[in-house]
Amino acid sequence: MATRRGAKKVNPLRKSAKTVKVPKRRAQQVRRAVSARAAARPAPAAVTTSDYEGARQLLSRYCFALDRGKLDELGTLFHRDAVFSVSFENGQRHTGRETIQAWYERFFQQRPGQYRHMRHKIYEPLLTVNGNTATASTYFDADSVEADSTVRVVAGRYDDTLVRENGQWFFKERAITVFYRYSAGPCEEGM
Repeated sequence: MATRRGAKKVNPLRKSAKTVKVPKRRAQQVRRAVSARAAARPAPAAVTTSDYEGARQLLSRYCFALDRGKLDELGTLFHRDAVFSVSFENGQRHTGRETIQAWYERFFQQRPGQYRHMRHKIYEPLLTVNGNTATASTYFDADSVEADSTVRVVAGRYDDTLVRENGQWFFKERAITVFYRYSAGPCEEGM
């Protein structure tokens, strides 16, 4: 079988790449259509550091208000239509700022003098801000001195939906899950 020198071997499985020429007018039409679609889509809300920090500060303000027994301040952190639940109430939900504040007042009235030196310690939240809404999951430890001078520690997680109205963040939904509690034993107050 004779072969020609210098002849190119053609691989029948491989096709040569062809350049497709698009008329200039068609290319301009495509670019305009893509630009029009992009302009029609709402731009994603840019999240700033202040948005994130504002939502994060709401989580901290809750802990400080609760620890200081400032239940009137605590109520203002909840949206007027907020929903609240806690795991030891078997799925019961409390709706509305006034109802939630009343729940906290009853909770502490049932245990007078039982919680001294309350401290809520929250860990860095898994916080996602999207415009005027945010979600957060935050682990916490809360300790206090009970009436018999023993230290009680409660550990759990807050799962929240937050909303911003007129530049202020509120709890729209708050679910508290208590994982466990224990006593660290007797304490000696002061130095």
